[in-house]
Amino acid sequence: MNKENDKLNKFKTEEKLKSKKSDFFNSYLEKANNIDDKIALIKFKYKDDNQQLLNSIKNLLKKD
Repeated sequence: MNKENDKLNKFKTEEKLKSKKSDFFNSYLEKANNIDDKIALIKFKYKDDNQQLLNSIKNLLKKD
């Protein structure tokens, strides 16, 4: 039971960190003035997941 609680607490901590990183990233994305800066931020965030990178860029271009 103690191992399960430790795993759960570790998972909760990791998810909180991911949430904070995501909020931080989104605030920079909103403050970026030109499309090149926004694309660079998205490339940095999704450097390991090409499909997510493409989807994010498509959504960004639809907004602008």
